Amino acid sequence: MDRRTEAALTGPLESTGGIPLRVAVYSRITEAIRDGSLPIASLLPSETELGTAMGVSRTVVREALMLLEEDRFVRSRRGIGRFVADRLPHLGLQKIRPIEELLGETGQPVQVRRTQNALQPSSPAFTADAIGILPGEPSWFIESVISRDGAPIALLQEHVPAESLDRLGPTAVAAVSDDQPDARSVLSALIAMLGPTFGPGETDITIGVPGATRGKLLGLPAGSPVLILTQTLEREGHPFYLSKALINTATVRLTISHSAQS
Repeated sequence: MDRRTEAALTGPLESTGGIPLRVAVYSRITEAIRDGSLPIASLLPSETELGTAMGVSRTVVREALMLLEEDRFVRSRRGIGRFVADRLPHLGLQKIRPIEELLGETGQPVQVRRTQNALQPSSPAFTADAIGILPGEPSWFIESVISRDGAPIALLQEHVPAESLDRLGPTAVAAVSDDQPDARSVLSALIAMLGPTFGPGETDITIGVPGATRGKLLGLPAGSPVLILTQTLEREGHPFYLSKALINTATVRLTISHSAQS
């Protein structure tokens, strides 16, 4: 590593507010990419070098790099290594629908079961950017498993800014924070409450693997192929919502058609 890259990446990580270490590693690397410490198209340090610099295991680094590839900040060249992408992710304009509606069109009805509801007092940089807050400000993280006939077919992870949600009132906060017996995605709950006040949005579609942690929730080996839908959404002209859905391609065939909005 050159001195600038080493200075940007080196130092112990603190995983606070329920933020996993892999997300903290992701955040540090994306910050280094954004400020030019890791230039566009440059070769990333090895997993061992990154782990040593940040004081984490190679497993944590590998999971963070997998997320970076999913989100198109990083690309791999077989036999050479990983590089910062030539072009960083861009935005598009699309109409977004709750994921359970999309999956419900592919077969029998689906069920949503929340596995995590966490008010994070500090948000990682990549989440903060997408939902219009500063890094370190609070946000809600909600994770749900979507099943059909008792078998998991997708894993949904949603983020919304805590302060913006508070301004919508206690009913909106309850829709996000409460474990509801008739569970549904946060986006579905908020649309039902507030009406069609959301948009425009973007959907980014990639192919990836779940890794060990998410694979366990999906009942899949860590290296199984999954379809990854990353969605962001505005409300009243401001970023408000971020989600990532990992879909088991062995059980779901999904056709997506979004209409552009002006």
